[in-house]
Amino acid sequence: MKSIFTYSNYRAYIKDAIEEKQNRNPGFSYRCAANRIGISSGSLTRILNGSRHAGTVLLGKLIIFLGLKKREAEYFSLLAQFESIKVESARRLCYQEILKLRAERNKPVPEEKHRFFERWYHVALFELLRTIKEPVDYAQLGSMLQPAVSESKTRKAMEHLERLGYIKNSGDAVRCTTEPFLTTGDTWKSVAIHAFQVAISELAASALDTVPKEERDFSTLTMALSEDAFLKIREIVKKARSEIAAVEEACSNPERVYQINFQCFPLSVKKNHGNEPHHAD
Repeated sequence: MKSIFTYSNYRAYIKDAIEEKQNRNPGFSYRCAANRIGISSGSLTRILNGSRHAGTVLLGKLIIFLGLKKREAEYFSLLAQFESIKVESARRLCYQEILKLRAERNKPVPEEKHRFFERWYHVALFELLRTIKEPVDYAQLGSMLQPAVSESKTRKAMEHLERLGYIKNSGDAVRCTTEPFLTTGDTWKSVAIHAFQVAISELAASALDTVPKEERDFSTLTMALSEDAFLKIREIVKKARSEIAAVEEACSNPERVYQINFQCFPLSVKKNHGNEPHHAD
């Protein structure tokens, strides 16, 4: 089984661990796993499908079931903690601890596709290559980003993207993309993608001051909605993403890299059954 330090989601690690036990023993089932952990099979199912979070006590049981050593258990706990944290600043600190533990490993960690999103400029460089017709060096390539990225970071990013298989060496200073369009799909749990979205949101905020108004398009809507109305809007946004992706696919001569964000989040708490705002104790 792969090292736990290659995982970005603690639920995925549990699933893989159970599947490995099933491969060794065809009679081993999820019910057997639940019994060994000390929970019901329904609880295990809810944990694995994301409808229930593993609290402190249950994490301890899972760590014993999985046979994790000290640093592995710490990493596993951080992954679980990350999903439960609500405060953005605390989530960032937790993610930094996750990266720190990964970096401490003596042997290289097998690459994961979602690591593409660990730095915002990985994605930007990937797209920027589609606009370049003439050979450029790393310093020039990094300077074409906004904000600019240093030569050393650009070099490391390009080497990283090539290892991931997203770009390939074309025989000169320019690398060719091997994928026309990349997506995470409609659902994801990766901490790397979360960090990417945080970084992109920060870039969007700074763009209000650094990018001329005629070169950007910012608009906002604040509205009161029911849960059903919110779900309808999510479907509209999903459809819009697909249509925009089709525009990019049809664009044969891209000239510049743009970031397009869709954000929809609550600005008020839900009402309780008495139609009064709920206040945390």
